[in-house]
Amino acid sequence: MSHIISRTVKGKKYYYLEESFKQRKKWVKGSIYLGAKKPNAIRMLTAFEELRKKCGRKKHTVLVSPLTEFIPNQKAVKLQKAAESKQKFLKKMGKSQREDFIKRERITFITDSNAIEGSSLTYAETSQILEQENQLKKYKKKNIIVTGLNREEQEALNLKACLDRYNKYIKINQRLSEKMILQLHYILLEKISGYEKYQGIYRPVKVYIRGSMHEFPLPQEVPSLVKKLIRWMEENDKLIHPIELAAKFHTEFTGIHPFADGNGRMARILMNYILQQKAFPFTNIPLKRRNAYMKTQAAGNKEDYKPFTKFLSEEVIKQHLSAQKQKRDYQKNR
Repeated sequence: MSHIISRTVKGKKYYYLEESFKQRKKWVKGSIYLGAKKPNAIRMLTAFEELRKKCGRKKHTVLVSPLTEFIPNQKAVKLQKAAESKQKFLKKMGKSQREDFIKRERITFITDSNAIEGSSLTYAETSQILEQENQLKKYKKKNIIVTGLNREEQEALNLKACLDRYNKYIKINQRLSEKMILQLHYILLEKISGYEKYQGIYRPVKVYIRGSMHEFPLPQEVPSLVKKLIRWMEENDKLIHPIELAAKFHTEFTGIHPFADGNGRMARILMNYILQQKAFPFTNIPLKRRNAYMKTQAAGNKEDYKPFTKFLSEEVIKQHLSAQKQKRDYQKNR
């Protein structure tokens, strides 16, 4: 795991970027001199690339970027294997089979993500309402009003529409931006009674979570905080391991709570966007782990990002490392 160290020589501090690793049963070290001052982001990036090349010549791959706090090299190796396992698993499938797998993966995400927020729809019920989507679109084109959809069913359709837009962004490798976040949120709250006026805009009201003592930022603080979060992500894009980057972004986003509704679902969508842009697999937060997940977010409200980083790492490994498990999960939902 690469990290910054300082050495004091004749009363002066000097900084180095180092990686220690075992080679032929001996510990060896790769080191890059950074200077007498703490390096800025640009210098860190160039030093990190130098370190990777230097260690690569010794047949060692540097997997953990220097500002990563909570992912040791051993965990990074497992995460890399999980990502490769998922890629191989999908590659072995035919086109239609692969599309079917991704479709079912998304239905699981929609079911669990909405259920975490209180929806009672099961996987089968979610799947059924999504199957009716094309018919509903045909009615809409003919100006036929469809009644009888309850809030939970509309939320399922909206989250599916969000993921459809998300997939378009992924295909063109669109940079995650404030505009993207607001567009996705507009889709998420479409036709949700009482929330139409809050679609795609930052909350103009204070928010509280029942049972929580955490005080969320004031409405007027939200726009600058979201901009600051996006800027932080861009600056640390190559300096923090992607899993930790996604976990910290998710936790900070829920801490800002930028919207009147839909914050948790938006955080989980954006977390996955960061993962997939970095070649890590789309990962679900399972409903059965809701309590543990909520505890990690409560810790994040106190600026403790380790619990959710660990939680997300575990889920990426658990969900994607074993091709056999992925196959079983796929067959189970067929």
